[in-house]
Amino acid sequence: MAERLKEYSVGDLARLAGVSVRTLHHYDEIGLLRPSHAGSNGYRIYGQVEVERLQEILFYREVGMALADIARLLDGGDGRLARLEAHRARLREEQDRIAQSLVTLDATIEALKENREMTAEDLYKPFSPQKQAAYEDWLIDRYGADMASAIRTSKAHLKGAPEGMDAKIAAKMSELKEIDDDLVAAFQDGRAEVATLFERHRAWVASMWGKPCPPAAYTGLAGLYASHPDFVARFEAMAPRFSGWLVAGMKAHAKGLEV
Repeated sequence: MAERLKEYSVGDLARLAGVSVRTLHHYDEIGLLRPSHAGSNGYRIYGQVEVERLQEILFYREVGMALADIARLLDGGDGRLARLEAHRARLREEQDRIAQSLVTLDATIEALKENREMTAEDLYKPFSPQKQAAYEDWLIDRYGADMASAIRTSKAHLKGAPEGMDAKIAAKMSELKEIDDDLVAAFQDGRAEVATLFERHRAWVASMWGKPCPPAAYTGLAGLYASHPDFVARFEAMAPRFSGWLVAGMKAHAKGLEV
């Protein structure tokens, strides 16, 4: 004997989904969510298909989508899996944007609490040994053994310079200042053609690492810039909202290189 499929009355489904019975009645009236059939007592009955459709409706309502737009989406040509994957991608982008905003906000609050302002000298002087060690620990904790190996490679590359590690870092930071100045100017001018600037920046990163910086690695570095408050504070000190522009530009440049 076949197992009877799970069915829900309008009250049961309302309690399950955390919505009101009136909401389900409204969805029925506008054709957004019809019951599968009526029971012997005339009550609306919903099956698995309707339960899954309601879940999607609630996903889209949570981000403010209009009911008419939800109806067009659900009744369009894409299947449920494709719709949900696209929605997940949109939520992930929004999550990244919010995370970046929180990091920027935290860095700003910290600076205000400490009544400090980052100077140009602060932006381009090397980290203290204690700060560098803490920063490396943060990177390794977040990115694992591959990051530890990359840090060792970069240190060995800089230490092997004829002029010595400290002199090499000072020269590289001076070079970075020129690149940053040009990037900030492009941001403030609203310049559209910035590929050459980002390519200079990517080349500088590769020279610091002592190995190539492929598009995927450059995208990863952009994520690091967005997630660590020290980087966010540094870029925001150069120009308000510059950190978000820089991260977006790095990702776009890397994506263009992959085409």
